[in-house]
Amino acid sequence: MADAPSKFAQIRQAKRQANALQKSAMIPGGRMPGFSRTGGTASGAMSNWSPRRVGYREESRQREALVARSHDLVSNDPHACSLIESIDVNAVGPGLWPQSKPNFKRLGITEEQAAEIAEQAEWEFEVWNREGDATGVSDFYGIQFQNLWSTLVNGEFLNLPLMIDTDINRRYRLAIQAIDPARLRTPANMIGSPDVRDGIKLGPLGQPIGYYIANPADGQTLAGLPFTDYVELPRAVGHRPVVMHRFHKKTPEQVRGVPILAPAMSFFRNFADYLDYELLGAIIASSFPVWIEKTNPYDVANLPGVGTEQHDDGSTSQYQEVPPGQIMYGKSGERPHILKSDRPGNSFEIFVETSLRAVGAVAGMPYEIISKDFSKTNYSSARAALQEAWRVFELYQDWLVNHFCQIIWEMFFEEAILVGRIKLPAGAPDFYQYRAEYCAATWVGPERTNVDPVKEMVSDIMGLNAG
Repeated sequence: MADAPSKFAQIRQAKRQANALQKSAMIPGGRMPGFSRTGGTASGAMSNWSPRRVGYREESRQREALVARSHDLVSNDPHACSLIESIDVNAVGPGLWPQSKPNFKRLGITEEQAAEIAEQAEWEFEVWNREGDATGVSDFYGIQFQNLWSTLVNGEFLNLPLMIDTDINRRYRLAIQAIDPARLRTPANMIGSPDVRDGIKLGPLGQPIGYYIANPADGQTLAGLPFTDYVELPRAVGHRPVVMHRFHKKTPEQVRGVPILAPAMSFFRNFADYLDYELLGAIIASSFPVWIEKTNPYDVANLPGVGTEQHDDGSTSQYQEVPPGQIMYGKSGERPHILKSDRPGNSFEIFVETSLRAVGAVAGMPYEIISKDFSKTNYSSARAALQEAWRVFELYQDWLVNHFCQIIWEMFFEEAILVGRIKLPAGAPDFYQYRAEYCAATWVGPERTNVDPVKEMVSDIMGLNAG
């Protein structure tokens, strides 16, 4: 009689059987059909919805059309102008000014020595601010306002940091030239170049390394300019920028900015037309003429202020103008059809408010900021609206500081060190090795708007007392 299998042999046999069962039970994955998504179908309301990507040339043409329309809206539409001005005034206002805070711990100097450097830097910066605009028309704080306005309307701003040595009255050579981003274009002979996109020369990683800035003698920056009408400038030389082209980048591989009004461009235009038509209808209604029928039309010809109009068929009619309307005298048997104007309708105010809320949502602005109408809000809702708006204002403040203000501050600080107007303590480390530590600063902007300052102060005190 054969020996019974050992316990370990039985375990091994059970494992082999389990493995064989698992292999036979294996189901190839990824072969079951997925569920239908209505947004991806081509039926019903989706049948004519086929978004597409555009090529570089068409992308450039569409961007230029958006910029032109954005300028038209801001110049002629009161609500578009209010939106842009509200953001610019609250985010920048009179300017973002620096508080110098050298990192004395990392520099290995005392706190008093760092405070002395900061005092020199802030004083000298205020002196430089007055000559910070290369044109001499504005100052550095004014250029901040221009740059944010250009970012909102054009989608971007374009500055050239210059070193002016032709004016002996200048205390500093550094100055900023703000130029129109429309100058940034692709020369006609380079349109087909794969590394040039919408006026910007790109490096292997898609980073900007050069810019083509139109500079024609007649100032007309139109498409098709020859290469001789362009100036090619590098992005930077060493650590110093040559061209400051900045925009609020939202998508990967984006090289030019778009106006903030772009998503609502069509809505803005139609809404503006609607208001114009309603205004025109109100004017017509207020000037509606009165028609008086006369049994004998000829006895009115001699009345004071009555004129006679000759028609093509030889007939005549009398009228009398009474500003802003007029009184018409008809002939016997002529009866007018009185036109009744019911415009605007009862829903006009609700429609306008709803439309402005939708328009404001594009830029993150509440209805109250665009319309400047707080008559329908209480303290809580007004405070919530302003809090939401200030999130947007602070976003643009931080963006402008990081991409413009701090860079210019470091360039100013460097020149002030080199000309000896900011003096470093004896034994302090080299400026170029510790440039970030020397140039550390915080930027102060316009104060927040308080709906009820007393309540705001009480809440701050309660928060401080509660730790």
